Amino acid sequence: MIRRRVHLFPLLWLTVVWVLLWGNVSWANVLGGLALGFVILMVFPLPRLVVGVTVRPWPLLLLIGHFVYDLVRASVHVAWLTVRPGPPVRGVVFDVELRGRDELLQTVTAEMVALVPGTVVIDLDPTAGVLTIHALGVHDVDGARRVQREVLAQERRVLRALATDPSCGRGATASTDSGASA
Repeated sequence: MIRRRVHLFPLLWLTVVWVLLWGNVSWANVLGGLALGFVILMVFPLPRLVVGVTVRPWPLLLLIGHFVYDLVRASVHVAWLTVRPGPPVRGVVFDVELRGRDELLQTVTAEMVALVPGTVVIDLDPTAGVLTIHALGVHDVDGARRVQREVLAQERRVLRALATDPSCGRGATASTDSGASA
């Protein structure tokens, strides 16, 4: 009964929260957090959560590292676009057909794309697997295709790091409907 109710990760998480609430790390706080977490999990057992994600450590590190690189590169690019002389910067709206069908991984991909400066996710259609994006500083179809390739590469890294089946059984096709927008 104890094994079914008390799992290691929630117990450690409750202990960390307890220590953070006290504001300092001491043996008393850690042991108190473990004891309180144990009691909470015995009285209020958490349901088993099945998310269909398989975490692969090395691809996850590559995903995080490339994401940080994208953040820095895009931040510098957007900063340059805001201070450079010349006409106002314009953008393009286009669709990217994602490979994966898992809504959680589509959402992870969309959030990572949205967090990179210069791209805004307008819509995610999880049933069709289509991500609609506005990209800043893109002037033509080639620029839209470059951003599209970057989004698909981001999705590949997400799938390699987190998908149960990284191949997802679909080809890496994508369609581009680029048109200028304000």
